[in-house]
Amino acid sequence: MQIPFSGYGLYSGKNSMGKGNADKIKIATAAALLSNFIFGLSFMFSRIALEHTSSSIMLALRFGASVVIMLLLAATGVIKLNFKGKNLRSLFLLGLFQPIIYFIGEANGIRLTNSSFAGIMISLIPVVTAIGSGIFLNEKVPGSAYGWILCSVAGVAVISLSQAGGGAVQPAGILFLVLAVTAGAGFTLLSRSMADEFTAYERTFVMMVMGFVFFTASAVILEGRGFAPILLEAVTDKYVIFPVLYLSIASSVMAFAMLNYAVTYLDAARATVFTNLIPVISLLAGVLILGEPFSAAYLLGIILILAGVYKVNTTKTPTA
Repeated sequence: MQIPFSGYGLYSGKNSMGKGNADKIKIATAAALLSNFIFGLSFMFSRIALEHTSSSIMLALRFGASVVIMLLLAATGVIKLNFKGKNLRSLFLLGLFQPIIYFIGEANGIRLTNSSFAGIMISLIPVVTAIGSGIFLNEKVPGSAYGWILCSVAGVAVISLSQAGGGAVQPAGILFLVLAVTAGAGFTLLSRSMADEFTAYERTFVMMVMGFVFFTASAVILEGRGFAPILLEAVTDKYVIFPVLYLSIASSVMAFAMLNYAVTYLDAARATVFTNLIPVISLLAGVLILGEPFSAAYLLGIILILAGVYKVNTTKTPTA
């Protein structure tokens, strides 16, 4: 199957359509920022839910609720979904990358390494995306942008290493994290290349459906005969259902829709560098809401990440 990277003319390609597109780029930047803010808070809600149910049940509920929500929005005319006559194979590949392959790679990578190493590896997604955007989308990323992307990666490294996550780094864990990084970058590049054919809502809907089917099937296999009673117990537990509602409404439907919108108008490198804000939001949520400790290393990491994200999004694009 041919990978549907159509090529936009990168850093000054589809985005540089004239003054009228400037407002869309600003909205897309805000969407990228807000979506990653939501993703950052999702770790706290996931942690709460996982204290009361299994990860397989949580994921099944999360994506199941997401599908129901999007169907209700479509039925009431709030959003429009139209797949008639479109290339659904490319959408299947998108949903395979995110959430299926990415979630598998990240979860198993963290399990087989440690949180510090995993955090650093995941922060490489913007770097891989920037390189991939030059190869597949023909976008011209300024050399200075790579430097500022690496600045944000350094910030993640500082935060991750200061958290001193224990556990041996196993080779299989590294491979899973490489898989997650590849899937994360592939998702951005694919979503951007498909933006002319599919709306952000259509891309997000297929992602949610595929996530629901895969993770529900996984939960049935993992839980066996206990699937139904465990699921019933989960949906009647406020410490599961309220976090799941956040994860489905905000972190799945809203955040992924905004992210798909963002990559429609932002260059791939610019859109993905915002992902390095996730550990910042997660860290601050832990400090401000859960009362976790704060250190000078955290402050340094936050400064490096914010500087990198800001500079990547204010670097002048090269002319064609």
